[in-house]
Amino acid sequence: MLIRAMTRLLLVCVVFGCGATGALAQAESPPQVAVQDSGPQYGSGRPAGHQGHKWENRNVTLDSGPIRYTLKYSACVDPSHPDSRVFEEGYIGMPGPAACNWYHSGFMFISLNGQEVGSYPLVDMRVTETGDRGGFHMVWDTPDATMRLQFLLRPGANHLDSNLTWVPKPGKTVSAVALRLVCYPSYFTSWNHRQGDRHLITPRLDEREPKTAELDPAQDTYLYYPDNIFDMAKGEGEGPCAMMFLPDRIVGDPQIKSGRVNIGGYAVTTQLQVAPEAKRVRLAFWDFAGKTNAEAAAYLKANAATVQQELAALDFRPEPVAKLDVPRLTAEATKTLAEAGEDAKPYRAKVEGFLQKVADLKPRADAGDWKAEADLANVIGEYTTVMWKVRMQALLNRP
Repeated sequence: MLIRAMTRLLLVCVVFGCGATGALAQAESPPQVAVQDSGPQYGSGRPAGHQGHKWENRNVTLDSGPIRYTLKYSACVDPSHPDSRVFEEGYIGMPGPAACNWYHSGFMFISLNGQEVGSYPLVDMRVTETGDRGGFHMVWDTPDATMRLQFLLRPGANHLDSNLTWVPKPGKTVSAVALRLVCYPSYFTSWNHRQGDRHLITPRLDEREPKTAELDPAQDTYLYYPDNIFDMAKGEGEGPCAMMFLPDRIVGDPQIKSGRVNIGGYAVTTQLQVAPEAKRVRLAFWDFAGKTNAEAAAYLKANAATVQQELAALDFRPEPVAKLDVPRLTAEATKTLAEAGEDAKPYRAKVEGFLQKVADLKPRADAGDWKAEADLANVIGEYTTVMWKVRMQALLNRP
């Protein structure tokens, strides 16, 4: 009995962390990404025609420790217009790391067949991954296609990866997809009655305000937005921002057909015409808050090519889903339940239920069903939590 009690104490220390054992486990653990979802927060609307209407705001924060990105969804969800959504400045914002840069109240706008995707209700918004990576998605069901936007933060990365995909409805055609991206590099100039010096820098361009620059998707593969007055090296502003898309030579098929950047003295607006037949487009976003212009420029010059390759190869499926081997999982669960013996009784029905759900969801997820994929990630997480308890009982039952 004494040995069993000591073993139990040791297991608790290993799993939950006690004294030197817990400190050692924490020191050796790999970097993690925490994800915090505020859930829908409701208030009253302000735009004309929607005063007093039910308004939804929701923040999701991806936090790797060294950097933290927050994304925001905002729209009028009043029951008086159940099939449509109205937004004020935007429906996808990025409040952090900086409120400027990728604009906190609306930095990304998605158009499909000439219609703003955000004018349709969200059918799903949820955290899909946390731990080794952090991710969440937003899904819209439009009359012509199902649109899914995924965001992903990896440990050690200083940028946010995104993946936009669309699946046409039966009998429907997607003939046009466009993106509008809004940033206020480093500082809200006009709002604060200040004059800046906005620039757009790419591998081939350096243009300054006021200017509309035409992009060459084959060469302008990263877009860097500094302000030469609001530079942290001068004690001004919050730091610049940047973005990246993938050129044909990396992905093999065109994702971006054309683009232009309106370099204004306040907002800088980037418009990208996306190849609708690609059915996907991948982007990376940097908020270089706290960095000088020179530091950000040097980083992009040194690392852009590597980030492009990583973005092209990235699997946006939650890692537990991508790595799932159902026969192996089933065999391991059967073996562990047997080793736990009678002590597994409180958990057996749950484990078997999870295994059945996994078997049902996996084929649908592999076929590209976004809901099955997200549900499968959640089931795997619940299964893992229960199996920790079964494994502990199995260890305690060893001679």
